[in-house]
Amino acid sequence: MKQFFFFLLIFCSISIQAQRKDYSSNRIGLQGQYALLDLNRSNFETIQESGFLVGLSKRSAFYNNFDLIFGVDFMQTSIAVNAENTTAIEQVEYTWSGAQVKLILSYLIAGDHLSIEAGPVLQVNGKMKLDNADQGNLIVKGYTNLQTEDIQEWSRINGIVMAGLSVGFTQVRLTANYQYGFTNALNKLNDQDLQLKDPAATNFKGNLGLITAGIVLYL
Repeated sequence: MKQFFFFLLIFCSISIQAQRKDYSSNRIGLQGQYALLDLNRSNFETIQESGFLVGLSKRSAFYNNFDLIFGVDFMQTSIAVNAENTTAIEQVEYTWSGAQVKLILSYLIAGDHLSIEAGPVLQVNGKMKLDNADQGNLIVKGYTNLQTEDIQEWSRINGIVMAGLSVGFTQVRLTANYQYGFTNALNKLNDQDLQLKDPAATNFKGNLGLITAGIVLYL
């Protein structure tokens, strides 16, 4: 995506000045993560689905036992929504692609071996795309006329906070974290005049929940 390559350009142009001269804490990382996406407080029933994130990060010494991590990830995740056909409930899957820009503060509990990490994430993404266009005319569970093809326009920019752990060694680390969206991921649906199709299709609100686990290889 264009946004992803734009943020990569920003990433490559930024250099964080280190207060420690320890090379092991000033390095570029290649990272890949397995992700589980869900939606909290949604107007419709969602089912957690999996995806992945891949990208680059720069870990730099910041202050005393703190490192600062700047990262850019390409992401592709999925989520499913319950919908009704004439005889049963079906799970309708959507795929979501985008990019995340992260600025993470890492507290080194045991040097390169163990740290806790937290910070803000800016996510730029496209719309939720139906995996199977033949399911586009199914009715979203809980509604009378709202179809699954009507709820693809999720918000394109989302603010997220992240917290997690990192364990490993100088050249390789395993990570696990939880991301929570503090902005309304469904706000764009409120601009689609969906209430004209179904009177119940108003006041959409949902916050992203993303669990990730993966590996970082440092150069």
